[in-house]
Amino acid sequence: MASGFQRRSVRPGKNSGSDATSVSKEFQGDLEDMPDWARPSPEELEAQAAEESAKRDRAARRASQHAAAPAMPAGSTSRTIASFSEQPAKPGSIEELRAAMEQIVAAPAPAKPSKQERREAREARKAACQAGEPEELSYDQWREKARGILLRQLTASDKTAKQLKDKLLENECPEDIADEVIDRYAEINLVDDERFAKSWVVARARSRGLARGAIKRELRTKGVDDELAAEALEQIDDEAEEQRARELVRAKLRPESMGADRDKALRRLVGMLGRKGYNGGMAFKVAREEWEERFGNRY
Repeated sequence: MASGFQRRSVRPGKNSGSDATSVSKEFQGDLEDMPDWARPSPEELEAQAAEESAKRDRAARRASQHAAAPAMPAGSTSRTIASFSEQPAKPGSIEELRAAMEQIVAAPAPAKPSKQERREAREARKAACQAGEPEELSYDQWREKARGILLRQLTASDKTAKQLKDKLLENECPEDIADEVIDRYAEINLVDDERFAKSWVVARARSRGLARGAIKRELRTKGVDDELAAEALEQIDDEAEEQRARELVRAKLRPESMGADRDKALRRLVGMLGRKGYNGGMAFKVAREEWEERFGNRY
């Protein structure tokens, strides 16, 4: 027996021993080195020999077909299946179909650009970008590029339609293609200004302590319609906004130095609340009451 025969090992259990039926192809070695109980049966040896013969026949057939095929022109990247003066007939049997599939697989693959060609292409694109020249792409290429840009943007965080369009225009994407791709993403709910507005209101009020006025200005700069913004801002009422203002003031009043000069402290607190969008009346009321609560009994 040839030394390339695959030695088999039996997995332990009820199938091990002379009646073993569960084997695995894990080792390579001589058949003579294998124990009697693990050696393959004559039927298995015949099946393996038939399989190897079939493999050799298929390899020889592929080689003859490849040698008979006409040579491809230099620089051609198309695959040649067969050369016939007439349209080839459809395979009429499983064997013919299998032979046709093997012929397709054996056909040469398209030539890939070399490293030098890829480097030159990158340098050409970089030079065109630095010169301010628009990238020459077909309609389908621009659409695919726009989709890739939008997916990267939406993967990082949710965005409004205006934010996404601005990003596409920055990359010199044609405006009609930008609108088309964004509209398509809106149809499948990947772009939703209403959803963005609601999540933005909650996040900015919780993390930054912003009042409704400041959040509304942010939503406007991001292209959210005033009606959608007003609907999203309904999540915050007057009571919740005042409570958040008091939390911000209490955090600022923790240092003892804030109690040394009442007027100076109030100016700082009111200014801080004003920058976060709180109206002046409520800001002064909350600042005064919280200062009195913190330092009124000491000074």
